[in-house]
Amino acid sequence: MIDFNEQEIIKKADALYALRTKFEEIADKVCEKGFDNILFTSAGGSLAALEPYCYMMKSMSKIPVFTEIPAELMCTGNAMITDKTVAILTSKSGDTKETVAVAKWLAERNVTTIALCGEDQSPLAKEATYSVTYGDAEPHDLCAMFIVGKIMYNKGEFDSYPRFADELKNLGNVFISVGRAADDYGKKYAEMFNEKDKEYQIWCGSGMTWGMTYSMAMCVLEECQWLRTKSVNSAEFFHGTIELVEKNVLVAVGMGEGPTRPLDERVIRFAQKHTNQLFVFDTKNYEFPGISDEFRWLLSPVMLWHIFSRAYKNLAEVRKHTLDIRRYYRRLEY
Repeated sequence: MIDFNEQEIIKKADALYALRTKFEEIADKVCEKGFDNILFTSAGGSLAALEPYCYMMKSMSKIPVFTEIPAELMCTGNAMITDKTVAILTSKSGDTKETVAVAKWLAERNVTTIALCGEDQSPLAKEATYSVTYGDAEPHDLCAMFIVGKIMYNKGEFDSYPRFADELKNLGNVFISVGRAADDYGKKYAEMFNEKDKEYQIWCGSGMTWGMTYSMAMCVLEECQWLRTKSVNSAEFFHGTIELVEKNVLVAVGMGEGPTRPLDERVIRFAQKHTNQLFVFDTKNYEFPGISDEFRWLLSPVMLWHIFSRAYKNLAEVRKHTLDIRRYYRRLEY
C-alpha cells in the first residue's frame, strides 16, 4: 500500500488522544466563564474540517452555533458575535493569513478564542485566548470533537461523551482496519485516470460528511491535483448540478451514517441511471473495531477522510502528480 505506515498511524492517533485532557480543560474553563454561542471560523480546508462539529452541535445541542469564512466576516461583521461568544479556529501551519487576521479581529471584540495549531508558537496560537499545539498528531480534525463534546456534556446534552471519548483510544487500530479495507476501492478510482484525466467530476455529500467531501474536491482534487471539480451538497444536487450529469461524467458520493443519509441515497439512485462513472465512498462498508455502533455517525467525517486518502494517494501515484506542488497557493501574492 502506498504511504501507509501502520506504526506511524498508531503513534499519531495515540498522540492525539494524549491531548484529550488539555482540550477538556479548555472546555471546562469556557463553561465556567459562561458563553452565549459558539463560532467556528477558519480558512479553506480548515473551515471544512470544523463543519462537522457545527453540524453535530446543531443536531444535538441547544447552544447556538454558526460558521463564518474569516475574510467575509471581517468585511460584514455578525451581530451574533459579542464578548459572550466562543470562537474555535484551526490551522495546521498556524500562520494562515485570513485565520490569524480574524483571530486578531475577534480579540478586539473581546471574544474568547480557542486555536488548534499544528506548529508551536505560531502566530495564530499567540493571538488566541487558549491554544493547543497538536504537532504531528492525527487526525487533527478530531481536536474540536473533544472540546465541543465536553462542552455539551457539561451542559447535560451529551451524557455518553465520556464513554465515547474513552473509545477514541482505539482510533489507530480503526484507521488501520479502514485503510486496509478501502485501498482496493481507492485504486479503482485512481486507475480511471490512466488513459485520460477526467475533464469534470461532481462530488456530493451531506450532514456530518459534507465538509470532508467539499474538502476532498477543493483541497485535494482542485488544489493538489488541478482537476476540475464541482462539490455540491446532496440536498442541493437536484437544483442545477443535476443537468450536468452525463454518461461519462464522474459522480462521487461521500457517505456517512447520520440522519442525512437518505439525501445521499437519492443522489446515488439518480446517478446509477445516468452515468457509468459512479463512486460511493461509504463509511458503513467498514468495520470500526472498538467503536460502539451508536457513535459511528460521529466518526463518519474522519473515517470518510481516511477512506478518501486511499483514493487520493493512489491517484497521485497514477498521475505522477505529487500532493505537495502548487502553482499559486502560497507561491504568489494575491
